[in-house]
This record gives sequence, structure tokens and C-alpha cells, in this order.
Amino acid sequence: MKNNSAFLRERAYVWGEDGTRFITHQLTAVLDVKRIVDMMGKLMAGRKPAFRVCSKYGRQWVEKTPLGETILLCLKSGLQEIDEHFPTHRHSPLYTLFKRFLGPFAYMGGRAWPENVPMLNAAVAKIRAFAKGKALGRRMDNLKRAERENAKSCKRLLRMLRDRYSKLLVLRLDLEYFSEFCPGSGFRGQAMTLKQAKTHRDRFLDYLRKGPYAAHLAGYMWKLEYGLEKGHHFHMAIFFDGQRVVRDITLADILGKYWQETVTGSKGMFFNCNKKKEAYERCGIGMVNRGDDEKWSALVDALRYLTKVDLYLRFRPDGRARTFGTGGPYGGVAPSPGLAPCVGLKIKVSGDG
Repeated sequence: MKNNSAFLRERAYVWGEDGTRFITHQLTAVLDVKRIVDMMGKLMAGRKPAFRVCSKYGRQWVEKTPLGETILLCLKSGLQEIDEHFPTHRHSPLYTLFKRFLGPFAYMGGRAWPENVPMLNAAVAKIRAFAKGKALGRRMDNLKRAERENAKSCKRLLRMLRDRYSKLLVLRLDLEYFSEFCPGSGFRGQAMTLKQAKTHRDRFLDYLRKGPYAAHLAGYMWKLEYGLEKGHHFHMAIFFDGQRVVRDITLADILGKYWQETVTGSKGMFFNCNKKKEAYERCGIGMVNRGDDEKWSALVDALRYLTKVDLYLRFRPDGRARTFGTGGPYGGVAPSPGLAPCVGLKIKVSGDG
């Protein structure tokens, strides 16, 4: 895909109870966090002051390095809004450092005056000094270790699926709940508890493993997230035997509607990412052949989001609830009695796969 922003565009909406889709402010908050974390990495790698005061003919002005320009852009971020959108998240230590040392300058509105320069450069120096300590290194290592473990699980499953299947039909679904509009404060996630969301997830996964498409199921991945406007929601990647099943858009719609109507009792909504393949510069969803190295690489990149997002914002639910999981590979099992057959999805059927 183009970049991390491309991943995040798919999350830039909420669903109203009537099924209407609305743009959400959560997108802005996520991108602000990413910009800050990326900037902090560059700040700590540098040595020169980010700002200096120039003077000529009795007139003073602030000269900014490219880093200084980015710092001022980051200071325009709504730090309070970020906290409101992600009340149960563990932020990157780099974001925490920014908020501690540079956050007090947010009142400047992204502009720097000569009298601000000594304090801004002092804050930058404190961050660089703090970065040399062991505490930050340990926190970053812990964060990266958790991300690496999830990334390993993701790569291991994909490697086994590629070995086992000559073709994979890859679906990307976002399973969500409709949001409620609150006058004066905008959209807020439905009052759905973590326990309820986990129950719905387990019922959906049970349908994948035992339902009418179980005989062709190859595997799946899921990621649990939370946001103020969206509430709890899941990002899903689902894999089917591409020699037996086609029509990825149709199948993703069928699964999404099962989530919406049966699992959640019409409280849920879903987004079928396979309908938006044109949004991917390197598309790794839909039909993926074992020998197509380029498409497999795109698939790995597309699913990296399910783990990499934790480096910026890590959802931290109460207790020991898991936020990431995988299943498979599966060899195929018989559908449970009484469930609908796999209509119109057999191989050789022309369509949108």
C-alpha cells in the first residue's frame, strides 16, 4: 500500500444507526500521533538546535531547521483530543516524551517568536538527554518486542498458507458497531462492553470454523481496537482455498452481513475492504497465487498494519484480554448440519475475485 496513511483512510468513518456512513475525527488524531512519533525519532537522532534567532538592522526573527518546522507542525496537534479519542491506549514512549517536554508550547499555535527560542531549544536538549538513558530504551524494546511477536505469528501463518495452497482468496473485513450521535459532542461508540465484543468475535470465528464455508477455510487473523467515536471494533483478514472459492467481494459481504444481522442482532456494521481494491497501490487482497511474489509481498505489507499500529497506539483493555490472534491453517472440515450451503462460490464461477 502507499503508506501508513493509506491503511488509516479505511478507518476514517463511523456508521450511524440507519446505515449512513460519516467521516470521523479519529483519523486526524491517529495521523497526529504518527507524525509526532516519527518526528521524535528524527529529533533524538540529531544534535543541532532546531531553532535560532537571527537579527539584522535591529529586527529579530526565528530561523527554523526542517526539524523545527516539523516540531511546530506537531505542536498544532490537538493533544487533549488525542487523549479523548484513545482513553484506554498505551501511547508510544516517544509520544509521551513529546507531550511532557514540548506539549507546554502548544499555546503558540504552531508559531515561534524570538523569545520562545531558548525554551524550545532547551526542551529539545532535554528530550535528547532523556533518550540517552536506559529507561526509554527498555520501554521501546518492550513495545517492539510485543509488535515483533505478533508480526512473527502473522508471517508464520502466511508462510504455512503459501506452502499448503496454490491459490488463496484473501478477504479484509472491518467488523464494527454503529455509533450514536450525541448533540454537542458528535459521534460516540455504542455502549458495547469488551465482554460483549469478545463474545461477538468468538461467535463470528466459530461461524468461520464450523459454518457453511468451513470446508474451504484456510485461516484468519484478527485485531481488536477501540476508539471514542467507533467503540470496540475488529480488523479481520480471512483466507480461503482459492482453488475452491472465488468471488471475494460476494463472500466478504455474506460474512459481513452475518456479523451485522445474526451475531450482533443488527447492532453491528461492517466494511468490505475488497470492494475498494483501487485504494491499494500494491493490492494484496482478492485472489493471490502462490507463484506471484509481487502480490504475496503486497499481502504481507497489507497485513503488517494489524501489528505495526501498536508501535503508535496500543489498545490496552482491562485484564489480560488479547488484542491480536490468528487461526489456521485448516485442512477443511464438514459444515455443521442445518447451515446454508456455500451457494455460488465454487471455482470456475466468473465474478469479482
